Amino acid sequence: MPTYTRETLPMLLAQPAESTSQVFLLFGDRYLCQNAVEQLEKRLLQNKGGTIHPIDGDQEDSTATLAKLRSFSLLPGRQLYKVTDTRLFLSKQVAKNLWDKAFKAHSDNKPEQASRALRSLLKSGGLDPHAPDNELDSMAPAEWQQCLGFGKPAGDLSWTRTYLAVDQNKDSESSSPASSNDPSEMLSNALAAGLPENNILILLAEEVDKRKKLFKLLKDEQTVIDLSVETGAGAKAQKEQKTVLQELVQQTLKEHNKTMAPGLAELLFDRVGFHPVALVVELRKVILYIDDRQQITREDLDLLVGRTRQEALFELTAAITRRDTEQALAIGDRLQENGIHPLAVVATLRNFVRGLLLSRALQEQPDLQFQPSMSAASFQQNCLPRLKEREQWKKELSGHPFALYMQFKTAANYTLPVLSGWMKLLLEAEFRLKGSPIAAATVLQHLILAMLTTDSAKV
Repeated sequence: MPTYTRETLPMLLAQPAESTSQVFLLFGDRYLCQNAVEQLEKRLLQNKGGTIHPIDGDQEDSTATLAKLRSFSLLPGRQLYKVTDTRLFLSKQVAKNLWDKAFKAHSDNKPEQASRALRSLLKSGGLDPHAPDNELDSMAPAEWQQCLGFGKPAGDLSWTRTYLAVDQNKDSESSSPASSNDPSEMLSNALAAGLPENNILILLAEEVDKRKKLFKLLKDEQTVIDLSVETGAGAKAQKEQKTVLQELVQQTLKEHNKTMAPGLAELLFDRVGFHPVALVVELRKVILYIDDRQQITREDLDLLVGRTRQEALFELTAAITRRDTEQALAIGDRLQENGIHPLAVVATLRNFVRGLLLSRALQEQPDLQFQPSMSAASFQQNCLPRLKEREQWKKELSGHPFALYMQFKTAANYTLPVLSGWMKLLLEAEFRLKGSPIAAATVLQHLILAMLTTDSAKV
């Protein structure tokens, strides 16, 4: 059977409710999956009615779920067993992605997302998140590599303990003696033997290993819905992310019979970033605020939808790295519109350039053997151990290995004189902001233009 995507999902939902698979797998962006499964549930229960049985995959006893699937229910209509965060498709192949999600959630101060990703990370390596001896920060590098399939990140990982604190009141699958059997194989066997007609299994996951036999089985014989969205700052990824956000805005406005003034959607995207659930929450907040009024205005957005300082400042440094003068100037203006002090912008740029300057200077040392073309894994294996030997830069080099790798790759695009010149420009801008009558907006615009002119940005 074909794999459905965000674009072809309406075709699936338009099919007759009587014609259906008995297993649905939805994977990808969490909010998009939740949104899609709500529509799917309505379709499946449209004529026959029935009951939805939600199951937390984090605490699921797969044997009990399978027993319910194979049993005839006394309840009328269809019985939908919906497993959120299923573990059936976890493996070492997705462990690195799960770690990156956990680290980003921790950096963004999103404990629930960090906790969920870390638990899935441990399970992908066959480890029990509830076991007190499975503490990531104290795990030996060799054990980490063996269990999770990638090198242990450098730096202090004690923050992971908070998210993996054992809740003794919760039962886990590891406490069930019957859970030692392979759940994937058990489900495959049950499907081969046949399930009661009215029993339907819905599986939701953020990451899946597509090489697993169960995934191939569901793709060939059941229904698989891929709602993943390409991440990153590339043009293709940005275009796909923007399309997703536009669809969500249109859908949300239509649901509430509201409109938005021209150009405001772009402003909303800039302020929220690619966070589908946050976009819908912020838009619904504005819709509730305007009450009976038909159209959302710029004043409504300015009043209710702010922009986090961290995200906005990060986008400024990213625009400067891309040498995107127009975008950098636009972001610089928006930062001031959102109340971020110009000196804070200069301080952020100073820390950013200082990191590049250090990375570029270290690349001049022959023993490091850094090459811009090397992979992240090669950097971690060959360069990172040598960097750790430099005690005087311990604090500056203690970040996440991949972030450090990207900083070194970015720094390789510049010469030391260019980066030193940027530091001088930043110092001059700070003096102007503190002691001259020139408007702050003008000072920042001059600074960005000076950093990105042909001569000063020449590599």
